[in-house]
Amino acid sequence: MVFDKQIYSKIKKLQTGTFSTVYKAWSSERNEYVALKVMPKDKISEEAMLNEIKVMQKLGNTHPNICSMLSFHEDESCCILELQYCECGDMYDFLDIAKQQGDPVSPSLLQLDFQNIVNQLFSAVQYAHSLGIAHRDIKPENVLLTKEGNVKLADWGHGTFDSRSYEFNIGTDHYRSPETFYSEDGYDPVLADYWSVGVTLLFLIFGTTPFKSASLDIARTRCLDFHQFMKNPQDYIFRLYIAPIFNAYESTGKEGPVYAAHRNGKAALYVWQDLINIHDTVYLCRLIVGMLMVIDANSRSLNDCLEACNRLWDSKLIASQKSNDSNTPDGQTSLVGSESESDIMDAAQVYESMPSISVSNSQFGKNESPLQGRDSDAESLSSLANNENLARSPVSSGKSGGSSSPRMMPFDMECLTQGYLDAVMLKNNQPEYMEKIA
Repeated sequence: MVFDKQIYSKIKKLQTGTFSTVYKAWSSERNEYVALKVMPKDKISEEAMLNEIKVMQKLGNTHPNICSMLSFHEDESCCILELQYCECGDMYDFLDIAKQQGDPVSPSLLQLDFQNIVNQLFSAVQYAHSLGIAHRDIKPENVLLTKEGNVKLADWGHGTFDSRSYEFNIGTDHYRSPETFYSEDGYDPVLADYWSVGVTLLFLIFGTTPFKSASLDIARTRCLDFHQFMKNPQDYIFRLYIAPIFNAYESTGKEGPVYAAHRNGKAALYVWQDLINIHDTVYLCRLIVGMLMVIDANSRSLNDCLEACNRLWDSKLIASQKSNDSNTPDGQTSLVGSESESDIMDAAQVYESMPSISVSNSQFGKNESPLQGRDSDAESLSSLANNENLARSPVSSGKSGGSSSPRMMPFDMECLTQGYLDAVMLKNNQPEYMEKIA
């Protein structure tokens, strides 16, 4: 394979996969960097290559959250797709940098809004589905990040137009839905995408996947965690992700953990700037597990999940406005119970009864796009760890007396009053807290 030197220069290999290699190159025709996906013909079938090109052509280049194909060409040895280039790589690598900068008690701060990531990812998936295309390999590695802080869904090599699929070796095990491992009647790839989105969101929030595989084959020992999940999904998610966060902040000076956590449970090493309040994280887990990661594929709904997320974020804005208008000391809203049990599903009422946490922008550094002004180069990813964007910010714990070594906390334990804890979980660590929350 030889690149056209009259068009492409500054060529650099980015990554190599089983069936392709991706390069970064400067395009003199476009006057910008592009990504070149090279697929050797001796490693991939002609049918697969033509399918990916067909999918990319159907997706077009107008949606802002899809990594579009700009052109393609081939020679005797390979097929080359010219794609949009995203300067900061994929979300998996981006979060790996964040993990290196944080620890369980002092997580690094992502100056990105998780709300925007969710809206953009959902928009890309919904757009593809509206065209009759299912991705079938949604995962953080295929969610690319631009220097403006936006995401683009990439790698449509497993994309399909089929409304029913009988291919059971497609995608990445960690993110595949149960029915994609085996089903006599096949599976709906659109509904399978919903599950993958759910697992991807959990990874983006906590930095790990909930299990290695969602296979229903109980004989496969690596699926034990998934079978625990099936018995009680909310309980499993609480013990794996939420309990370790509480333990990291409440166990100081106490013997043993406060809440029973899963054996693999670990507190996240980073926190999104709009998920500082643990309540938001708990609520999002409820939505993800209850609407996307449902064993019965027909019960999954991306639209319902997005609507519920938007109600959550809208209610945050309402709560914030009420907090600013309140005369309550320290800007805290007062704790009041839900007015109507029939309305407890509504996120606004949940926020009505929970304390809000106000943190000034000055505590988190500059109030600007986290990637604004950075060079359009993949190396900018590593530089994020050495700047204010992912650095641990000197935010005090908020506890009386303070600390001689200020730390950034994902929530203020002073705000976790008994009334709040009762609303989050019942006694004896029973995860029925989800029934209370949502």
